[in-house]
Amino acid sequence: MMNLILSRECGNSCPYCFDEAEKQAGQKHFISMEEVGAFAKWAYNARLPYLSLSGGEPFLHPKLGMIVKLFRQNCRDTAIRILSGGVFNKDVLDTISPEDAGIIFNVNEPKDYENPKHFCKVINNIETAIRKGFRIGIGFNVWRLDFDTAFISNLAHRLALPRFTWAVANPINGLPSKAVLPEQYPAFSERCFQMLQEAARLNIEAGLDCSLPLCFFNDAQMGWVRQYHPGTASLMGTCEPPPIDVTPELEVIRCFACSKAARLKLRDFHNQGEIEEWFQKHIDAQLLHKGVFPYCSECQHLKEGRCYGGCLACREEDIGLVREKLNSPSLEQQMDEALGTGKADLALSYFNAANHWLKTDAATFKAAVAASKLGDWTQALRYATKANYNATEFETMRKIREFIASIPSSALDTGVEVAANEGSNVFVSLPVQTVRGKDST
Repeated sequence: MMNLILSRECGNSCPYCFDEAEKQAGQKHFISMEEVGAFAKWAYNARLPYLSLSGGEPFLHPKLGMIVKLFRQNCRDTAIRILSGGVFNKDVLDTISPEDAGIIFNVNEPKDYENPKHFCKVINNIETAIRKGFRIGIGFNVWRLDFDTAFISNLAHRLALPRFTWAVANPINGLPSKAVLPEQYPAFSERCFQMLQEAARLNIEAGLDCSLPLCFFNDAQMGWVRQYHPGTASLMGTCEPPPIDVTPELEVIRCFACSKAARLKLRDFHNQGEIEEWFQKHIDAQLLHKGVFPYCSECQHLKEGRCYGGCLACREEDIGLVREKLNSPSLEQQMDEALGTGKADLALSYFNAANHWLKTDAATFKAAVAASKLGDWTQALRYATKANYNATEFETMRKIREFIASIPSSALDTGVEVAANEGSNVFVSLPVQTVRGKDST
């Protein structure tokens, strides 16, 4: 999902605010209509499927109604939603058609608002939006251990909403914040599981907003979550594709939590996929050699790409190093140089030392070439078929197919016996294996 930041202003007071880094940037408070028009043109050409208008508080932008109309007129195929903290003048809702955008309200418990009247204002705005016919969603951020596990489920039930989204508050790189630390996960996971049970009791589904490590819940809990809250289970583990935030200056950051890592120019990319690929290659992949726990680096889920090992923002020191190394040679470039100098073994060592996310289809194909130069055709075949499976560019796929076709047939010895007699069906038979002294057949 791509989020366009309309406003850095906000009348809310969330203790865990993830927009704090942008508020301190000293840049303009609101996006200009000129920049909105430029983004709309980009979104149309990029065939952007979904867009969230965010902040700060987007409802504080003095021309929000015009912005929504502009996007609806110019990007008819883009689904639009507004992400709001709910503290705004409800009359602004009259400037927007419910047919043009949905609204997601982030709601805190009453005691978490500095101004006691703000909670009532948020609820009144939600109810007003529902009566006006807007498609409404509510979200909840967990940031303290003593949160009310029944609060968000009861609120959704009261509002007749079938689901809510939730997240564990993550740190903001480079800034102090009231976030949940990894060492607090065991206690928090029990409380979060109770929250999900409360939701299931009311027949309300909970969807996860930001990924959590696969080990956040124990195996028994995860089994239950998969059955009752697939929207939570499906986001456990990895943060793919990376969330994209676009600032009022049309700079692109990889979510608020990692905004200090890199800032790109939107117009340098043709579509959302190119931006996601850049962040995955230059930010995510560089940080995923370890996770938030000491044991993450040896965990098979991290090694095989099933888990990020927690929020990337928790790797504060590593983010600084990544920023310094943005122009360093990529894995593919290192392997190319090694292969170009006849050092196939060095190219393979680069590949084997890299983490899962650095091993792109291009790098994996180079590993196949390196293995073939060392005479290891069986391994070359394994690398090539994996590269072919993950490749998306036709030219790359063509080269891989040609390479596979050149592999000696001896490398294709799978140990599977193929029998074909004239006039009979072709069948595959596995070699007879003995289990506990008896033929497995």
